Amino acid sequence: MNLTDLLARLVAIDSVNPVLSPGASGERPITDFVASWLRERGVEVDEIASDGDADRPSLLCRVPGTAARRSLLLYAHTDTVGVDGMDAPFAATVRDGVLYGRGAWDMKGSLAVIMRVAAEIAARPWAGDVWLMIVADEESDSRGTEAVLRELARRDARPDGCIVAEPSGLRVMTGHRGFATATIVTRGRAAHTARRDEGVDAIAMMARVIVALNELDMRMNAAAAHPLLGHEAVVVSLVQGGTELFTYPAECRAQLVWRMLPGRTRAAVTADVERIFAALRARDAQFDATLTWQHWREPLLGEPDAEVTRAVMDAARVEGGEAPEMCDAPWWTDGALIAAAGIPTVVFGPPGGGIHAADEHVDLNGLERFERIVLNVTRSFCA
Repeated sequence: MNLTDLLARLVAIDSVNPVLSPGASGERPITDFVASWLRERGVEVDEIASDGDADRPSLLCRVPGTAARRSLLLYAHTDTVGVDGMDAPFAATVRDGVLYGRGAWDMKGSLAVIMRVAAEIAARPWAGDVWLMIVADEESDSRGTEAVLRELARRDARPDGCIVAEPSGLRVMTGHRGFATATIVTRGRAAHTARRDEGVDAIAMMARVIVALNELDMRMNAAAAHPLLGHEAVVVSLVQGGTELFTYPAECRAQLVWRMLPGRTRAAVTADVERIFAALRARDAQFDATLTWQHWREPLLGEPDAEVTRAVMDAARVEGGEAPEMCDAPWWTDGALIAAAGIPTVVFGPPGGGIHAADEHVDLNGLERFERIVLNVTRSFCA
């Protein structure tokens, strides 16, 4: 099966993450297809259950090497974000050398590549092992990656390098910021809007919090940047409050995303928010707010001179005739979890556009170049 046909088959399988879109199909159908396809081509495949949901599995796959040489882990995830605003999200439409469809770039193009690379190596094994980590739930809680990493640890298997094949436009990404999500709740007192003496407006409180966080974001952006990862950022992206038009809102809830640099602790970031609360409370004795963290994900700060990074740089240079750009990734990836498990990690993937958007697409010529580079990296790294 050629690369475009395999990618089209993967895009045609609805694998929207059900945490993001309740009632969505989830990863079982695509995982079953990938597992069957790889087994038919001689790749060892083990299904790994995600915590709390055995029907959202991940795969740990292996092509055994012929000698005790370096081993390489290739990573892709199977889940996608939702399809709101898309007319035919699973049609895999090709126009002008570009394939459109949900997941085409994030990241079924890369998944198709590592599947084909594994199949080719299974027919002619290298000296070192080649592993595939094909996981569920990346777009939400990374439960698939955590489960597969536990399985690798249980087997006492630690690959010598990992390529996280997230979209990178054929740039070599050695790091990215961490992120945290949190909920802030402000509390007022319900009363008729005609009774200013009785009502306390929780939405007005939240507005002051949001303004203060925006001012903090601007100060962070004006500070000296990290040489690779840039600046921290905080964004309040969801706000809910009030019960009816003529009643003072008794509660308001806001959810935020904080993009963090290496070295920032939960205690330090919490202290930044608590200082905002204290300043607002000093101005208004009725101010009442609490902060609760939901997720905390550490940054990835890889080594530009790591063997796996050099192997990717060299193979990309041979393919493109010049050294690829080295940069940070603008978004968080499971690469941070893999690196934290002691596996040197680099982010490298194909060109495309429309990530998480209605016009998501991958460049097919670029995807073919990416496949050749990945195959050459496995050859140089494992042979």
